[in-house]
Amino acid sequence: MRPQLITWKVQGELPGNFRLGAQFAQVSGVSLGMAKTVLEVAERAAPAQAAVWHILPREVPEDGSAAETWARVDGIETEIRALPDGPQRCQPKPGDTVVSVIVGAEGEPMLVGCHRHQPGDLGDPAALLRLALPPEAPSRAWMKMEQALDWLGIQEDLKGRTVLELGSAPGGASLSLLSRGATVYGVDTGAMDARVLAHPSFHHLKVAAGDLRPGMVPDQVDLLVSDMNLEPRVVCQYVEKFASRLRPLGLILTLKINSAKVEAELPDLIHRIRDWAPGPVYVRQLPANRQEVTLVSWQ
Repeated sequence: MRPQLITWKVQGELPGNFRLGAQFAQVSGVSLGMAKTVLEVAERAAPAQAAVWHILPREVPEDGSAAETWARVDGIETEIRALPDGPQRCQPKPGDTVVSVIVGAEGEPMLVGCHRHQPGDLGDPAALLRLALPPEAPSRAWMKMEQALDWLGIQEDLKGRTVLELGSAPGGASLSLLSRGATVYGVDTGAMDARVLAHPSFHHLKVAAGDLRPGMVPDQVDLLVSDMNLEPRVVCQYVEKFASRLRPLGLILTLKINSAKVEAELPDLIHRIRDWAPGPVYVRQLPANRQEVTLVSWQ
């Protein structure tokens, strides 16, 4: 184990359909070995016959990697794509084989691995890792929302949509959604950022989520969002109440894991959410998440 990189050794051969399935892993797959040069990387990756490659830094601090780290990663990616029959696509489709090249510190060998892309996997992990919190963002919720939207490629579907956000203050996620063309009804007794309040498509419902009544929100809501600092069980009680009446197209929920008890209950809770969610349910600890996971469901 090294920071942000964990490897396991197994006895014998792994089955061809092996999948780690870890909700806390950004990327996982089968190791193809280490390489010191780009040509060695190509040799290691050749058996995978992958059309899609992801080139990633091994370690990414919470506030983002240094510019020189990304310069080294980008330089290696340029060399790889210049190779004969080099990969040309970054975004995989379900069923595609994806090669991941993990770039460590200067002078360290690169780690090469592969996996079969499935729905719910990160389409372009490097894009999420590059995202940094701008100084003008009201809160870190902005970055969590940006990553959640990019994760499953639903950011382009928000224009003209209506969003109900439970726990909106101070407005980081609201600002992200508003910038995508959505109309946002933000539910929170806390103070909202002045720029969010001034936006013509934002409506502040200054009540607690538990006191919100059906008549306070539109009859049609396309997306339910929550990043409340409450136990996931409580959050989902609030969300389910409105989801059952409003029939939204999607959910984006940040679920806090603030105790061992909550951690143990989370798999069963996610299973129950699948019974009333509007579409397939995917759960991932995105790069911007701390002691929490993001749950997304979209029709």
